[in-house]
Amino acid sequence: MIKLLKIFILVIVSFCLCSCTFERGLILFNTQPVTRENALQDQKVFNEGQRVYYLFIAPKKMNNEFIRVQVFKMTDNAPWGGNEVVRTKDYRLMLDERYYHTNYFTLYEKGRYVMQVFSHDDFQHPLALNDFYVKSVSYTHLTLPTKLEV
Repeated sequence: MIKLLKIFILVIVSFCLCSCTFERGLILFNTQPVTRENALQDQKVFNEGQRVYYLFIAPKKMNNEFIRVQVFKMTDNAPWGGNEVVRTKDYRLMLDERYYHTNYFTLYEKGRYVMQVFSHDDFQHPLALNDFYVKSVSYTHLTLPTKLEV
């Protein structure tokens, strides 16, 4: 009886410790177009209306030629799950781009956002996931000229 209990506990522990995991890719954000020099400079905070450049690096060469890039805003006012999808776009990857994808987008509302990238053959498990913030821009430090000089 004790041997049976030990085997049962061993099976349960091994099942808990050996759960399935998915290989994750990487998403890096930047304020400038992504180049070799600045590709690893990850930035997390952007201003409203500022371009958000991103670099998605796949965990391995992708067999599917289409990916879906989705950005959603984390909020308490959303009807489901505390997030609201603000942008979804599908991209076709060329043969030389099967390991990465780079592009940009612009957001005009402050808040916390999450970007995820899916392969077109599996929308349940994102290939990569990362978050960033958009903050409001303060224009109080700018002053207008009081006198026009000609």
